[in-house]
This record gives sequence, C-alpha cells and structure tokens, in this order.
Amino acid sequence: MRQLITINHELHEKWRQVLFRTCIYIGVIIFVAEFFIFVFNKHDQPFSPVIIRYLIFYLALPTFLNLIFIVGAYFILKSEKTSEKAKNYTVALLFFLICACVQCFHYTFPAILCVPCIAVFITVIFLDINLTRLIFGLSYGSLILAFLIARFEADRAVEVIFLDCVVAGIMIFCAYLVATVLTRYTSEQAQSIHDSYLKQMELIQEAKTEPLTGLLNRRAMVDVLGQAVYQDAESRKPLIMAVIDLDDFKKVNDTYGHRKGDEVLITLADILKRNTPGNENVFRYGGEEFVVLFSGYPIGTVVGLLDQMHQEFSTHDFNFAAGERITFSCGIAEYTDSGWSTSEFFEKADQALYLAKSEGKNQNRIYEKRLEEHMLTQHHTSD
Repeated sequence: MRQLITINHELHEKWRQVLFRTCIYIGVIIFVAEFFIFVFNKHDQPFSPVIIRYLIFYLALPTFLNLIFIVGAYFILKSEKTSEKAKNYTVALLFFLICACVQCFHYTFPAILCVPCIAVFITVIFLDINLTRLIFGLSYGSLILAFLIARFEADRAVEVIFLDCVVAGIMIFCAYLVATVLTRYTSEQAQSIHDSYLKQMELIQEAKTEPLTGLLNRRAMVDVLGQAVYQDAESRKPLIMAVIDLDDFKKVNDTYGHRKGDEVLITLADILKRNTPGNENVFRYGGEEFVVLFSGYPIGTVVGLLDQMHQEFSTHDFNFAAGERITFSCGIAEYTDSGWSTSEFFEKADQALYLAKSEGKNQNRIYEKRLEEHMLTQHHTSD
C-alpha cells in the first residue's frame, strides 16, 4: 500500500512538472504571436496611439502578468512546506490564470472567450472534483470580467458581446460536465487498478508465506537475502544469519505424532517472531529448519537474543511431552565483504549449525574461518 502511494505521488509530481513546462511554453507562444501582430500593425502607423495602446494592453501587460503567475507558481511548487494537494491546485490555477489572461485581453475573438475550457479539462489529471468545480467557477468569473472589459472598451455592440459570452458560458459549462464524467471514469479505473494491485500483493504474499506457522517461506528468504547481500558496501548494514534446527524432531514426530510435531513448530515460530526485531526477517526454510536475518545489529546483541529464545523455548511446557524438554540448535554467520554469494552465506551458517549439533545440541555456534578448516580436516581424516 505504501509503495502504491509513493508511485501515485511520483506520478502527480511528474505531471505537475509537465503542466508547468506547458504553461511556460504557452506563455512564450502567446508573447511571440502578440509580438508579430504588433510588428505587423506597426507597419503603416508607427507609434500611433493605437499601436502604443496595443503594445501596452496586448503585449506588455499580459506578458508581465503571465511572468508573475509563472514565477509565483514556481516558488510554491519548489517549497517543501507546500502539500501535495496545494501543488496540484497551484498548477491547475496557473493554467487557468494564463487562459483567463488570454480571455480577458483578447475578447474580440469569440473563440478566445472559451479558452478556460482547457483549464477545466486539465483538472481531470488530478482526479479532484472539487478542483474541477473551483476552476469551473473561476472560469465564469473570468468570463464576466472579460464581458465588463469588452463593454468598457465599447469596440462592438453590447448585444453582440453579450451573445458571445453566453455562447462561451455554455461551452465552459459543457466542458465542466465532460470533465466531471471523465473524472468519475478515471477515478473508478484508478480504484480498479488499486484493488487489482492489492489483490496481486495479497497473492504474492500468500505465495511467500508458509501456511502452518505463518512465517515467510524459503522463496521469500531468497528474495530478502539477495536484496540485503547485493546492496552497495557503503549502504549495507551489518547482516547476520542464524540457521535454527530443532533437536531430535524426528523423535518427537515418531513418539507423539505429526500433529504434536506441528504444535512444536508453531510454538518455535511464535517465539522467533516475538523475539526478533522485524518479523519479516523470520523464515521457515523447510521441515524443522528456520532462518532468522538480523540487519544492523552487532553480533553480541544477536547472540543475546538467540540465548533468550533458547531459554524460552527449552522451558516451554508441552503438555504432551510429560516434562521432557524440546530444544533447538543454532548456527550463526556474519556477512563480511569477502564477496560471499547468498548460497555461500547460508552455507557458512549451516556449517556452524553442524558444529552446534555435533557438540551436544541446544546451543549457538558462530562461524569462523578456522571452523571451516577444522571441518575439512575432519572430512579428510574420515576418508
């Protein structure tokens, strides 16, 4: 779930940047278009009152306002104090303000009065119906302002201007209706994707979970161990593996039955989970064998935790065992920068487990280089 939220934030951030850059492009395009129109109109009557008025009201003032809008939005978007929602609103409002600027300064073209429709459609990206309503309401406000400016200028009959504004108002309202439909559709689609993602995560989790004890299984261990081992040396935390094996578990099954054996496995799994910092690092490797990964803890702390687990498990009263103690042995290996693979890392801990078993069981043994040499010597001697 947390991963999905992060992806959603990253997606919004990406499209906020795209929209912000688009606003800059639009501002530049408007400036260039107005400049060429200015140059064209200046041809026959240079610096006439009409041209000077055009220069001020259709080139300088709109460009200045757009620049203020863009710079203001830039600082708001860059501020760490600005919330995710506020950033979405900032980009949408920036798009609207640039559209409204065009609408109010170029009202003589009826089609220009409909430009805020673009800003209304843009809000669909953020799936926020309140934002869509806000931009829709502001679009009607800018349309009224454009009508008042056009009426004040009195270049055309008021009736004609009013009719143009009515048509533009209808178009903006239609844009709002379509935007709300698209928002609902996209929201439902996003929810469907979200539900499918969660279901997929549940299935993956189930595939990596051992049903009897509820611990992660061997497949999950391989994934987690691989991520931990193959990190960069600078960012890798101290990593220690403990391989745990129940002592004489076959005797428990043969004497008391497999159901009682399952009870022993469940009890041990519970003790391991409760005493391990981060339950996601406890795995059932297979049969009566478990693996615990400790990340970021010194070897002394790990040994102390395992001793605590030994004590709690060996003193647990299994009512079917008539006071008989059930114990486990443990082999411990600390990952070094020697370039071990994940299988080699496991092998080192397994060698220490073998030593714990051979020296009397119910104890911890830590892998050392001399341990491996000793085992090789024993192997050659037996041959």
